[in-house]
Amino acid sequence: HSFLLDDILLIGCIKKVLGCICVSPKHMSILIGKSLGLKVADQIASAAINTAIKQSFKPISVCVMDPAGHAIVTKRMDGCPASAFSKLAQVKANTCVSIKTSTRQLGNKYLKGENEQPVTPDVFVRLMNQIGSLDGNLAAFPGGVLIRHVDGGDVVGSVGVSGAAGDEDEYCALMGVKACSIADELITEPVEPSCKTAS
Repeated sequence: HSFLLDDILLIGCIKKVLGCICVSPKHMSILIGKSLGLKVADQIASAAINTAIKQSFKPISVCVMDPAGHAIVTKRMDGCPASAFSKLAQVKANTCVSIKTSTRQLGNKYLKGENEQPVTPDVFVRLMNQIGSLDGNLAAFPGGVLIRHVDGGDVVGSVGVSGAAGDEDEYCALMGVKACSIADELITEPVEPSCKTAS
């Protein structure tokens, strides 16, 4: 009996110790992330392309990603070189969900210093190290827009555009988000475009 009693006491002690670490199933919560769905991602990509056509920008490629960095929708306009710009659109979208910022903001942080002066070499080297660490899947120039849900600010996806000028790419991405059916539930980074060639 002593052996069995010791085992019961030992199990009781283990449960007590682990009780502070373990959570019973009734107290567990499952975190379910928010993400853009296929319908909305397709609306964003199509609206971005329609914006490029309306503005007479060069043909673009668009990639809309979920928060985990997986492409939901990719589209390329006729006349847009596939080998370069499709990949760049994907890299821009990936940068946003990986770093949780727009590609413009990343570029501003690592490529522009105070009063638009060039950054010091050590800052530039940090950016190059980050790009190398991510096998080149990081873009520090405009065209990648982060998309958050207005309720809580959760990242729900991103859109990357490439093929036109950087400011025009960003403009198309922003207009794509603003034209989707749930635009009032979304916040973009950046909030407003910097494009001076759009009418």
